Amino acid sequence: MIQSLREWLISVCTAVFFVIAVEMILPDNSMKKYCKFVLGLILITVFINPIIKIFNKDFNINSYTEKAIENFDKDFGTGKSSSEFNNYKQKNISDTIEAFEMNLQSSCEKNLKEKYPEEKYEVKVGAEYDEKNNMVCIKDVNVKVQDGAVEKIKKVDISDETTSVSSTNSENSEEALKIKTYLSQELNVSENIIHVNS
Repeated sequence: MIQSLREWLISVCTAVFFVIAVEMILPDNSMKKYCKFVLGLILITVFINPIIKIFNKDFNINSYTEKAIENFDKDFGTGKSSSEFNNYKQKNISDTIEAFEMNLQSSCEKNLKEKYPEEKYEVKVGAEYDEKNNMVCIKDVNVKVQDGAVEKIKKVDISDETTSVSSTNSENSEEALKIKTYLSQELNVSENIIHVNS
């Protein structure tokens, strides 16, 4: 009896240390609550294992665990779980890219306003996921500069079937090149992907 109590205490302590260690390394995202749920189930199982053995001497938690893993492997082999995982992964990547773009846009607008306070800026960032390096990369940065006054009317040519709009300021103006250089240094990207329009 004392030996089984000792084994139970050791398994409870081991499970508690395991749960604490895993919770410490879990990232703060939507998966954390699911992981905590699973870890809680593991801890509950360790706690109630001796109580179940009192009522059922043939009970073996390892056999139930092995059966659950086999069922999971069968589902995974059929592609059911794999497709769900891929859908989750793609949604997670698109959400990450969207959040990255929004944060970078507001950061660029704030930095430009601090550096050149005489103008107003509207920044649009395009980003993409680099699967090889497992990171989000900046694809392009479009900056629209407004001088605070009413926006100038652009000349529209509708004589042909295609419609063209002539820009009032060149992307190679002194102001545009100044903004390109500044953002290139701040974001550590090539000036070629930064486009400035007035």
